[in-house]
Parts: sequence; structure tokens; C-alpha cells
Amino acid sequence: MAEAKQPKEVQKILERLKNRYGKTIENASKEELYKASAICIRDEIVSMWLEANRQINKQKLKKVYYMSAEFLMGRAFRNNLLNLGLEGRYRKAFDYLGLELEDIAAQERDARLGNGGLGRLAACFLDALATGGYPAV
Repeated sequence: MAEAKQPKEVQKILERLKNRYGKTIENASKEELYKASAICIRDEIVSMWLEANRQINKQKLKKVYYMSAEFLMGRAFRNNLLNLGLEGRYRKAFDYLGLELEDIAAQERDARLGNGGLGRLAACFLDALATGGYPAV
């Protein structure tokens, strides 16, 4: 039986483990695996963000700036994977490494940047702006 092809996300995660934490898959904690994976996901977000800003500047579009004292987004790891269409790729990578996506995602702490309705409203408002494709911060 042929060995499954290594997903590119596996190499990215292993590189982050080595370069950030001085660890290998054999001696990394679940928290370190979560953080290494989160950095990989953040790198993809940053690439997309830079390209979006390039397009906004090229088209000379105006941006909406929204400020709120509360901001209640909840955990971002799974949300980012889902919104970026990366969940399947990272699930395959974790399967390849003998890990469960749910176990790694469970390592994320809730930032608790808000405490109620206004924070949830701010999060929904920004989500709606992003879904609508509006340039907003």
C-alpha cells in the first residue's frame, strides 16, 4: 500500500515547531502544535490581507473604520479555518500527523475582549462588512 502524500500544511507546521519552539512532532505539546498551526493560518490571512489592501489602494477605495470598546468574537482558530476554506486541508494535515483537529483547536483560549451584547454586535457588524466585501477595519 502506498504511503499517503504529505500535505503541504504538514511541512509548514513542522517548520514552525522547529523554528519557533525548537521542537519536533514527537516532543511538542498540543499547545505548541496549536500555536504553530495558528501561525501558519495567520500567514495565509496576512497574504490575503496584503493583497486586499493592494487592490483597495490601486482602486483608490475608501475604508470604513469601526471602533468599539467591546469586541466579542470568541475563538478564532476553527472560525478562520472555516471562513478561509482551509478546514479540510488542516484536517488532512493533522490526520497525517496522527492528531485530531478538535484536540488541537481545543487548545485555544477565548480572548474575552468583550462582555456582552455590544461586543457581539461589533463582531456581527464587522462580519457583515467582510461578507459584503466592504473595505473595513
